[in-house]
Amino acid sequence: MKAATMAAFPVLLLPSPTLAAEAGHVAYATGGGAQATVGLLLVALFGLLIAEVCHKTLAAAAVVGTMLAISAATPLKIMDFTTAAQAVDWNVIFLLGSMMAIVSILIETRVFDWLNARMVRWAGGRPGVLANIVIAATALLSAFADNVTTVLFLAPVVSKAAKSLRLSVWALAMPMIMAANIGGTATLIGDPPNVIVGVASGLTFMDFIAFLAVPIVVMIVALCALSAVWYRRDLAGSHADEAAGDEVELRDPDVLAWTLGMVGLTFLGFFTHSLTHLPVGVIAFGGAVLAMLGRHAILRRRLGAKAADHAFAHCFERGIEWLTLGFFIFLFMAISAAEHTGLIASAAARLQDLVEAVSAGLGLGLQAKLVMAGLLILLFSAVASAVVDNIPYTIAAVTIVRVLVAGFSAEFEETGMAAADIGLMTDMLWWSLALGACLGGNGTLIGASANVTTVGILEKDGHHMPFVAFLTFGLPVMAMTVLIAAVYLACYVYVGPVRTNVTGAAALALLAALAAARHLARRPLRSLPATVEQPD
Repeated sequence: MKAATMAAFPVLLLPSPTLAAEAGHVAYATGGGAQATVGLLLVALFGLLIAEVCHKTLAAAAVVGTMLAISAATPLKIMDFTTAAQAVDWNVIFLLGSMMAIVSILIETRVFDWLNARMVRWAGGRPGVLANIVIAATALLSAFADNVTTVLFLAPVVSKAAKSLRLSVWALAMPMIMAANIGGTATLIGDPPNVIVGVASGLTFMDFIAFLAVPIVVMIVALCALSAVWYRRDLAGSHADEAAGDEVELRDPDVLAWTLGMVGLTFLGFFTHSLTHLPVGVIAFGGAVLAMLGRHAILRRRLGAKAADHAFAHCFERGIEWLTLGFFIFLFMAISAAEHTGLIASAAARLQDLVEAVSAGLGLGLQAKLVMAGLLILLFSAVASAVVDNIPYTIAAVTIVRVLVAGFSAEFEETGMAAADIGLMTDMLWWSLALGACLGGNGTLIGASANVTTVGILEKDGHHMPFVAFLTFGLPVMAMTVLIAAVYLACYVYVGPVRTNVTGAAALALLAALAAARHLARRPLRSLPATVEQPD
């Protein structure tokens, strides 16, 4: 998930009384010293990742080891091993590992090669068109499936497509990562912070689509434009491999059919987990086990028991990115220290103080005060989510937003505004939190699970992505999307929620019509030379 520190913001480390935070059988220190120590260690982790002095998993392990050593050798209790181990989100670990195993089976059937050939053919060998196809497909899938699952399936396709076009893989993979995090913001189930916000606010699945779909589509269009400019040299210098459009023959069709069936059941479980209440990690694990059992039975019948066992061992050992899973485990442990020492809660409390101070200092009217509060929540959440796990941050921030919503509701009620209109207006604060917490993940390599997962997969294929290189594209995308979100939130208050979304949807429809007309107008021009050319 995410790691680093709120210590980057010194105002958050103001001294606070030392309390005892009971976690299991160990009392965590929650004073300013404990929070500062944890913050500095997380800054150190951030520095190790930037400098790349060692593998990211080793860097995270070293920071966790240091926290444990400080707690054992000094009175400053900033980590307890049992509590830290319990803080690991095994639901995420099982989800990642299980989907990696399924993807490994699919890779051996060459289905990703087949998809690559189809995508290159649809794009007509034009890398710019292919990049837009990847962005649109990723955003759509991430809105209705976990964004990590989405990139696990699309990363191998993108890798092969880049190879077919003799193109830098990151010209397709980086926009794909950004699209996964942006697309997941559009729905209640697209990203964990949205689930937390939805439960706390009472906002429904359709509320998220109705009020976030339009700005998210605008962000995806902007991402397509930015990617085309940013990677223009890579896209211009690429050319299709002569064999790129050739038909690919699938391998082991029986195994492929069985695995795709299990993938379908797994996704059905993802879509219905709110009804079944089964964790997504359990659903993914069940799908992976069934996929491997079916594959083992098919290979055993055709090739024998020894070959089937060898295929399973290869999938389990080589198909799962164990270093990536280890990195996530150590990150969860490190972030648990920030949570139990009160570092994240202190950051959220300072946010509330900042909103009140700015609003009072500028003497803002009620609407302007609401906009200011929303924009501060948006910006603070985006920056925090780029460097800190957005799940505990969102949980802490929800309490602050709930207090702000209650205060603004009382003030709007005094103006005589109808209760339904008050609800729509104050929902703006919840949208600010959801947008900031989700979009901030694009800022850094460790800002979102999809980032780490994709980089881990592609590094296995020999494509290295330095931490700083990720920042050079991720930060501009984060800034661009947060700016779009800020404009949307301001219009939400001053223009009105419904009018803003209807106008935005109409503008997008007009843009799509113009793009279609432009495409149709160009088609005769491309065929004109062949039509008018006269034979000798």
